[in-house]
Amino acid sequence: MNICVVQGVVVGEPRIVVLPSGQWAVSFDVGSTGDEPSAPVPVEWTGTEAQIPKVASDVGVTVTGSIRRRFFRAGGSIHTRVYVRPDTIVIKSPTRQRRAIRKALSAALDSTPV
Repeated sequence: MNICVVQGVVVGEPRIVVLPSGQWAVSFDVGSTGDEPSAPVPVEWTGTEAQIPKVASDVGVTVTGSIRRRFFRAGGSIHTRVYVRPDTIVIKSPTRQRRAIRKALSAALDSTPV
C-alpha cells in the first residue's frame, strides 16, 4: 500500500512546463505550517492544460496520492528523485481538505486485507 497525505503551504512558486508528449507538468513543494519546520515535500502533477491545479506560493493545500521514485541520467551519472504523485489537490478549503484525507484513508483501509 502506497498512500501519502501532505498538508501545509506551497513553498516558492510552482514550476509549469509543457512535456514533449503535449502534457503539462506542474511541480511544487509543500512545507509544514506548524511550530517545527520540516523539509518541504516535492509534488509533481501531470495532465492537460485545462486540469492544471491552481496552486500559488504561500497557499494552504492538502495533497493525497502516492510516493514515487524516478531515476534519471544527468551529468554522466544516475540520479534519483522521490516525490508525491497526487490523486487529489485541495486548495484553501479546510472542509474539503478533511474530506479528501478521510476519503484517501478510507480507501486504504477498505483495500487492506485482514
